[in-house]
Amino acid sequence: MILHRDISEPLPPYADARHILRDVLPGLRPAEQITVTAAAEKYMRVNVSGQWQAFRRDVTPYMVEPTDMTASRRYRGLVFVGPSQSGKTQMLQSVSAYAICADPGRIAIFQMTREAAAEFERNKLSPMFRNSPNIKARFATGRGANNLYQKLFAGGTQLTLDWPTITKLSSATIRVVMGTDYDHFPPSIDGEGDAWSLMLARTRTFMSRGMVIVESSPAAPITDETWRPKTVHDCPPVKYGVLAIYPSGTRARWYWRCPDEDCAEEFEPAFRHLRWPDGVSPAEAGAGAEMVCPKCGVPFGHVHKRALNVKGRWLHESADGERAVPIDDPDVRRTETLSYWLDGAAAAFSTWADLVTKHLEALERFETTGDEEGLKTAMNTGQAQPYLPRGASAEFEVSLQGLKDKALNVRTPKGIAPAWARYITVSADTQGNRFEVGVTAWGEDGQHQPIDRFELRTPPEGAPGDKDRSVRPFEVAEDWGVLAQLAFMVWPVEGESWGLAPTAIAVDMQGGGATTENAYRFYRGRRAAGQGALWYLTRGSGGQHSDRIWLKAPERASKRRRVAKDIEILNIATDRIKDAVSASLRLQDYGQNICHIPAWMEEFHLLEMTAERRTAKGWEARPGMVRNESLDHLVQARALHILLRGERIDWANPPGFACGGPQNVNAYEVGAKGVAVAGDRVQIAPPDRPTAKPSGSGWIKKRKNWI
Repeated sequence: MILHRDISEPLPPYADARHILRDVLPGLRPAEQITVTAAAEKYMRVNVSGQWQAFRRDVTPYMVEPTDMTASRRYRGLVFVGPSQSGKTQMLQSVSAYAICADPGRIAIFQMTREAAAEFERNKLSPMFRNSPNIKARFATGRGANNLYQKLFAGGTQLTLDWPTITKLSSATIRVVMGTDYDHFPPSIDGEGDAWSLMLARTRTFMSRGMVIVESSPAAPITDETWRPKTVHDCPPVKYGVLAIYPSGTRARWYWRCPDEDCAEEFEPAFRHLRWPDGVSPAEAGAGAEMVCPKCGVPFGHVHKRALNVKGRWLHESADGERAVPIDDPDVRRTETLSYWLDGAAAAFSTWADLVTKHLEALERFETTGDEEGLKTAMNTGQAQPYLPRGASAEFEVSLQGLKDKALNVRTPKGIAPAWARYITVSADTQGNRFEVGVTAWGEDGQHQPIDRFELRTPPEGAPGDKDRSVRPFEVAEDWGVLAQLAFMVWPVEGESWGLAPTAIAVDMQGGGATTENAYRFYRGRRAAGQGALWYLTRGSGGQHSDRIWLKAPERASKRRRVAKDIEILNIATDRIKDAVSASLRLQDYGQNICHIPAWMEEFHLLEMTAERRTAKGWEARPGMVRNESLDHLVQARALHILLRGERIDWANPPGFACGGPQNVNAYEVGAKGVAVAGDRVQIAPPDRPTAKPSGSGWIKKRKNWI
């Protein structure tokens, strides 16, 4: 059968060629003869205190040259090192506006993760596009033209938002590739190389029109504490990130001209040139901060910063590294990469008061807790400077002789707590044939001291084959019962008739064989005995962590159920805690968190405290050093001290476990009924031992995270 169309039904209209030409012709238009910054001023709107306004170059004058140089045909890459909130991310948006409205082409912006890319699109890029009429009018229509990770525009511009994976960095040809927060990219992308090299490969087809742009605050630590600059703009060595790229470029720094008319010399505004009052609070010191010209020594206030920035300029290294020259100087350093480094003191959106206050507050926190994370953050994101961990510096290294010198002044006998002791923590390090036990006394202001060290080698009565062997914690679960006696020990206080039982006990749960499962079984037994608030299983974790310690149940899955989900493990950020322990060991006379070294400790005990060294990657064992139990004991002790909130104790009104004198909840009279003297230690009869839970409901709480 043949079906005939009803001829009375009108035909659909023909496509209008004018509409097609309107969409296609912009792609044939030559690039607009305009700088990238001028294009941003012409086409882009930015959010200023909730109001969308035209972009202005005078807000961040130091971004003009780097932004304009992103369109250079002479260079293939550009790296910008700067503090947070300095306008460096705005450069990527300006480049995007230029590509959309003035010089169409494919561009890509890489964020550190998929989630970060989505957040950047929602909160920065899309709002700017929507509120910039010239850009909004160029959006293409049709399916897939405007989604979370891809934007298409009339004229042929394709913008993608990506994250660093080997697939995304090896499968496309892109004219302009940009990366933001580059120091938080993986040092190697799926084992195939660093992101910078892979990005350069993506632009190679475009030859002189291709450009790779990355920006970030520095995050990689300095790898050589003996480094000294060899050229005018030399850079400390780091293993990854923007400062690993910077030396291969033109090495530009931002310069001001001294406002003193008698000087008028150019210098680099830097945090190291700031001065502030001594002996006042961090906020007061910040309020009084001034910049001192390194050429003439004349100070001037923050009020001059904006005007100095407007007149400032970038100077790059000369080919011989001995002079600082502008980018158009024929003697500028010969390279295919432009590199810029802005110190936080010149950043438009931060004040000297804020930089100084944060630096001094971080220094106070370090002196109080030994934690360097605040200092690292203040230097990296505030000052845009790399950080050398203090333990990685030879100047701040813990030495055997230094520990011996400290021990000369501490004569407290082994097994005796010093008169200033307020509470005691016990640390048990698990080895293949023994438990190594260390005992630490804690007092006011975080001062502490090892007071005992011994081994537990004999299996508890009733363990399989207990008569003819030493303990095997990795294999025999019953052997862990030998630790139970630690809860019933009391260490006499020097010069007193009473002693202290432990407030908390940490047991290392890491080792070979069935160590972890045996540890779980032991802890459940202690909890059933009413001692759940006394015992903690510990696990060390190297690398970067936002918290120093945290309590968390294991997440390892077995048939879709969590293993030991009823036990919260005390996780320890070992690099951060070892930094704090190292700082405590270096203190010689007195200071917050000082670790006193008693004379009874033998040389091998002290050597164990020097068994590891701080490197750029973290704490690593020194060659030839095998044993580090003394260091591990102090790490566990510091973790318990933090968990007990020992850093926050009001010593005018301390909790029950930190009271001075026999009224302490963990105090026992030496020689009292039920207490038998055992060497320098005493043993409490088990029925008399209460659960070592400090008085006051808020002192030991099970929480997911601790700061």
